[in-house]
Amino acid sequence: MIPSDLDILARPVAHLPFVRAVVDRLGLLDIIDAHCPQHALNRVSDADCVLALVLNVLCGRPALYRMDEWLGRLDLDVLFGEGADATAFNDTRLGAALDHLDKAGTDTVMAAVAKRYLDDSDDWTFSVHHDTTSVSLYGAYEGEEVAGQPVPAQGYSKDHRPDLKQLIYGLSLHGAVGVPLVATVMDGNTSDTTVARDHLSKVLALLPAEHEVTFVGDCKVVDGRTLGRLMRAGMHVVSLLPKTFSVRQELIDAAFNEAPDPTAWPLLGETAGRRKDDPAKQYRGRSFVRPLRMHLELADGSDGAVSHEEMRFLVISSDNLGNQFERGLEKTLAKQKAAVDKAVKRANAKGFDCEADARVAAQAITNGGSLHEATIAVVPDEVRLKRAGPGRPRKDEVAETRTVWRISVELTVSEDRVRAARHRASCFVLVSDWSTDEWDDKRLLAEYRHQHIIEGHTGFRWLKGPAAVAPVFLKTPTRIRAMGLVLILALMVRNYIQATMRQELADRGETLPHPFTKKPEARLTTEMAFEHFSGVLTQMVRAGEHTKRMPVRLSDPARQLLSLFELDETVFSPRPPLQRKPSPGSAETPGM
Repeated sequence: MIPSDLDILARPVAHLPFVRAVVDRLGLLDIIDAHCPQHALNRVSDADCVLALVLNVLCGRPALYRMDEWLGRLDLDVLFGEGADATAFNDTRLGAALDHLDKAGTDTVMAAVAKRYLDDSDDWTFSVHHDTTSVSLYGAYEGEEVAGQPVPAQGYSKDHRPDLKQLIYGLSLHGAVGVPLVATVMDGNTSDTTVARDHLSKVLALLPAEHEVTFVGDCKVVDGRTLGRLMRAGMHVVSLLPKTFSVRQELIDAAFNEAPDPTAWPLLGETAGRRKDDPAKQYRGRSFVRPLRMHLELADGSDGAVSHEEMRFLVISSDNLGNQFERGLEKTLAKQKAAVDKAVKRANAKGFDCEADARVAAQAITNGGSLHEATIAVVPDEVRLKRAGPGRPRKDEVAETRTVWRISVELTVSEDRVRAARHRASCFVLVSDWSTDEWDDKRLLAEYRHQHIIEGHTGFRWLKGPAAVAPVFLKTPTRIRAMGLVLILALMVRNYIQATMRQELADRGETLPHPFTKKPEARLTTEMAFEHFSGVLTQMVRAGEHTKRMPVRLSDPARQLLSLFELDETVFSPRPPLQRKPSPGSAETPGM
């Protein structure tokens, strides 16, 4: 007979206890506790609040308000400790935690997190991938500027919203795993070069001198002072050479002069086609050595002497870029011809006073048809002048005229110019200080192609997609900066899970089933792995004064995932009550 007072309580937890176990392994909460001591009147610490926000982000719920209601539906005894109360995580308390985090210094906290990760790592060679992005803001954000606080401002918008104010986010990831090492939030009009130099200084402070570090970035890294700082610090560099550098065209011409057919260049890499029957996209290249101008920075940080250092340049022909050029060629030719015809019509509407002026204008107009050969003709035209006086002209009156010069331009497609443009469009150039004896061309290209870890789903695309709290509706730039750190910590956990899972599967020769197709996979994403915990509940049975917690039910793939991290089902058991102690003499104002 079933007792009348029997009560069964089920709470969803899904993958969140697994995430909490990884957070503990990375030591994130201990570091935040050390920098943000808990006030005696606070029911939860700032670290607990950050944990709640990280869990919120990693469950795909981007809303920052009513967190207490969301947490109230979960089993907080498992996630935070027995006796944890969801009402303690109200909006005011979470906002105060962000304030405390910013006051402690987001750079300081991030540096401590990265330092702990690096100290626990057994890698002695590092590639640091760096990039920047903009985050658009909605709202006035007006008020006095405070030193050290990021200032929302209009600048070059990578979100294609120049009408909005923005902040600049900089991110540098450990290339092998995608773990964030440096993350910053800066004024909305900060240049990419400034962010790159700032990150470079912080990376140097993190890594011991014996570490061999390669700084990988896009063209903003190729700056005389930035390169000089890299060279002086003994770091290596792999970067994209900007199109504005004249040596770029010289190198591309040299590569095609030595071997006009790029299919004869050494094969450096391939990318599979989008469909099974599509041919693979190939990358072929040739290396050159040329001097590059840079400032060798002095010990005090000031600019040193200008130096021309020998650097290695890798000219790479890309099938994908070449195909893009071919697809747009007809449109480009038509656009150039239409622009020239329009300019000629506009010029002839008024005409020119002399033949010389007409030829100069015609030459300037034809410069817009860079893929064409132009045949220019300048012809005189007699134009009847308007009579000076009123009334009808007399029969014997001779009309006054003047000679104006008009132009005509005939365009024909220039095969030589199209060929040169095809070469420029189908190639990109990498610059590095690595010699061919140390890193061959294949490795150099492969390292640069890893830049996708910061641009794709392990970097900005994830931050501005699944993790997006954008447009950012926080009240102050300082809270935006602190929330930016929270998102970076969530990204760190997410990327650590993905990299560890894939590495362990490879080492053990195992696979995991895809959560939807059920096909065996060795390179699942973190989000796919989380799906194997979908629907996981914790259950308690209450009968009178007695309560019994039932064993959690996990699928075989979920158990396999736990084993990859040397975890077991105990992560779904209640944790000890929260017992974090405030630091002696702590005078922080409580959040709530």
